[in-house]
Amino acid sequence: MLEDLVRRATEKLRGREAARDEVLGRARRARMLSKQAILLIHNDAQEKASVNLEEARRLFREAKPHIEQYPELNYYEDVEAALEEYAEAAILLCLETKHAYPDPEDVGVGLTSYLLGLCDVPGELRREALDELRTGDFDAAEAYLRQMEEIYLNLVSVEDASLLLKGLRRKLDIVRGVTENTRAELTAEAGRRRLNESVSRLSERLKKP
Repeated sequence: MLEDLVRRATEKLRGREAARDEVLGRARRARMLSKQAILLIHNDAQEKASVNLEEARRLFREAKPHIEQYPELNYYEDVEAALEEYAEAAILLCLETKHAYPDPEDVGVGLTSYLLGLCDVPGELRREALDELRTGDFDAAEAYLRQMEEIYLNLVSVEDASLLLKGLRRKLDIVRGVTENTRAELTAEAGRRRLNESVSRLSERLKKP
């Protein structure tokens, strides 16, 4: 009887190990695809980014039966990180192409992954804002800053849930930092613009006879 019990336990452990390998392999691949999608979005290659995210979503679907059989696999760090990265990329793509926030159901992730992924979006919006600033489009840079502030202000409202959302408080600190830094840089640029305009006006007046 003991021999049979040990045999059944061993088979179950081996099945769990095989499922873990299947899930983690797909999660790591999905995370890499999501990281690539973010870079593609920054390079204005949204269609290629969308293809990457579709592939990542397919990998998550393939992992789902294994996770349903062994729910604890869903809480592995690699799986959680992959879902957050994917959510971040999907939200960023929707903001860039549709100027709207997608629903978690449309993204295909749970609320926890969605919110934690959303926390990382302002860092990517900061990059877009600085790119616009470098090319001289101050209005576009300001629009990105407003999006960053909107995300931060809304996420702060769920800060009390930080005990339930692992890593939320740390991510909120980062969001606040990148938002404040971006605001400071835009404020400095606005000051430089005003100074240049004043100098130009003065120069024009001095040229007049």
